[in-house]
Amino acid sequence: MAKKPEIKKQQKPAGKIAVPVKKNYYWMPVVCIILAFIAFTPVFKAGFVNWDDPDYVINNPVIQSLANFKTIVTMPVQGNYHPLTMLTLAINYAISGTDAWSYHVVNLFLHLLNVLLVFIFIFRLTGKKPWAAFIAALLFAIHPLHVESVAWVAERKDVLYSFFFLAALVAYLGYLKKKTILKLIAVLALFLLSLLSKPAAIIFPVVLFAVDYYYNRLKETGTYLEKIPFILFSVIFGLLALHGQSVAGAVRLTAMIPANFKFFFGFYGIMMYLLKTILPFGLCTFYPYPAVNESLPFIYYVSPLVTVFLVILFFAGFRKNRLISFAILFYVINLALVLQFYPVGSAVIADRYTYIPLIGVFLVAGHYFQKWADLHAGKPPALAMALVIAGSLALSVLSFSQASTWKDEASLWDKAIASAPSSKAYSNRGLIYKNTGQKDKAIGMFTHAIVMNRAEKDALINRGDIYFSDKNYDLAIADYNQCLAISPDEQQAIQNRGAAYAAQGKYEPALADMTLALKLNPNSTNGYANRALLEQTLNQHQAAIDDFFRHMKITPDKNGDVWNAIGISYLRMGTNAKALECIDHAITLTKNPVFLKNRELVESKLRGKK
Repeated sequence: MAKKPEIKKQQKPAGKIAVPVKKNYYWMPVVCIILAFIAFTPVFKAGFVNWDDPDYVINNPVIQSLANFKTIVTMPVQGNYHPLTMLTLAINYAISGTDAWSYHVVNLFLHLLNVLLVFIFIFRLTGKKPWAAFIAALLFAIHPLHVESVAWVAERKDVLYSFFFLAALVAYLGYLKKKTILKLIAVLALFLLSLLSKPAAIIFPVVLFAVDYYYNRLKETGTYLEKIPFILFSVIFGLLALHGQSVAGAVRLTAMIPANFKFFFGFYGIMMYLLKTILPFGLCTFYPYPAVNESLPFIYYVSPLVTVFLVILFFAGFRKNRLISFAILFYVINLALVLQFYPVGSAVIADRYTYIPLIGVFLVAGHYFQKWADLHAGKPPALAMALVIAGSLALSVLSFSQASTWKDEASLWDKAIASAPSSKAYSNRGLIYKNTGQKDKAIGMFTHAIVMNRAEKDALINRGDIYFSDKNYDLAIADYNQCLAISPDEQQAIQNRGAAYAAQGKYEPALADMTLALKLNPNSTNGYANRALLEQTLNQHQAAIDDFFRHMKITPDKNGDVWNAIGISYLRMGTNAKALECIDHAITLTKNPVFLKNRELVESKLRGKK
C-alpha cells in the first residue's frame, strides 16, 4: 500500500517561495483596511434607499423590537430565510431606529473584517506568500464592484455571510494542518452561521472540494466523508431558499424568457464580471435583462468564448500551475448560484454578486505580483510598487465616487438611469417622486417604466395607487388588474384593488380581495385594519373587532385610533361598557377631541339605560 502523503507537503502545491518568509508583514492588512475605510467613507452620510430597505428595515415592524425575537429568527423576508441578518438589523434598529448611520457603520466594519480574513486566507493558502495575500486583500478592499454590498443596508446579508464564509475557509485550512474533530466542528459551525446570514452560503462545500483539489486531497476517502454534514446543511437550506424564492415570485420570470436567451445569460455573467473587474466603469445598481421582444445583443453570443478560455486555462493549470486552476474554480463556483442560466429575479447581473467570487480573480493578480517580487529577492521593484500605488489610488477614487451615489435614493436611481436605463430604475425613481408628492412626475416615471417593460409590477401598483388617491378608481383597478395578469398572487395589488372596490361601494369583491390578500400575507401591516373597516361598514362588528385585535398583534396602536374604532364597533353592537373601556384606553394614548366626543356618546348611552 502506498504511503499516504503528509499534509505538510500538501500545503505548498504551487511550489516553495524563493526567499525566506519574514515576520514583518503585519502592516499589509492594516494598509488594506485603512484604504478601504477611506474609500468607503461616503457611506457614513448615506441613508436608506427605496429598494429592499423598506421591507428589511423601514416598514418592517418585526425588527422594531427585540421582544419579537422568535418572529425575527423564523420569518423569511422577500422569500429569503436569513435570521442572523435580520437579528443584526433589529439590533441596529434598537440603536438608531430609522436613522441609517448605525447600519452603515456595521456594514463597513464587517467589510473591514472581511478584508483581514481575505489576507489571512490567501496568506495561508499560498504557503505564507505575503505579496500574493496583500494584492488580493487590497483589491478586495477597494474595488468599486464591492460598493453595493457595503453601502446598501439591505445587503447586510452579503457582508455578514461573507464574514462567516471566509472565517470558515480559514478554519478549514487550520483543520487541514492538524485534523481534529473539534476543528472540523468549528468549520461546520461557522458554515452554519454563514447559512443563517444568507442562503448563498450553500455553495461552501463545493468550495471546500476546490481547496482539496489544490492540496491534492481528492483521492482520499476521508475528504468526502468529512463533507457529509456540510452537504446535508446545504441541501436543507437550498430547498428552503428555493421554496422561499418560488413563493415570493422571484423564479416566475423564467417562463417569460425564450429558451435560447437563457443559454447565454450565464456565460454573459462570467464574462461581464471579469470585464467589470478589469474596467470598473459605468457601474450601476441595476442591470436589466435584454428585452424579450428584441434580438439578443451580439455581446451575449460572444460571451461563451470567455468561458472556453477559462476552461483551457484551468486544464493548463493541472500541470503548470495548480493555483491558477484553483483561482478559476473559486471564481466560477462562487458565481454558480447567480449565473442566470435559470433566470431568478429581474437583473441579469449585479455588482453585489461579485463580493466573494472576485477573490479568485484577485488571487491570480496576487500570484503574479508575488512572482515578480520573488525575482527581486522578495522585494517588489520600484515599478511594481508604483503600479500598486497608482492602481490603489484609481480604484479608491472610483469606489469613493460609487459610494457617494448611495447618499440618497434619488442619487442612486438618477445614476442608474444615466448608466443603464431600465424599467426598474424608472419605477424606483418614480416612487421617490410619489413619496414627495410630485404626482405628475411620478406618473411619468411609472409610465416610462411600463412602456419599457409591461411586466414592471411595482410601477403598475404605484401608478394605480396615485390614481386611487386621486379617486380615479377605474384607472387604479385597471393597473392592479394588469399587475395581477402578470403575477396573480401579487398581494399588494390584490389588497389595493380591494380598497378601490370598497371606495366604489363594491363591498363583496372588496371583502374577497382583502381576505385573499391576508391569506397570501398574514403579516400584512394594514391588511387586517383595512378589512376591519370594511366589516364595520357591512355591520359585521364582531369580525371587525377580531381583525382590529389581529392588526394590533402586528402593529401596536400608538395613537389610539384602533382602540377607538373597536369602541365604536362595541357601541354599535350595544355593548356599551366594553365600548367605554376601549375608548378610555384610546384617550390614554392620545387625547383626541373625536375620542372625547365618542366617550361622551357612550356615557350618555349608559346613563340612558340607567
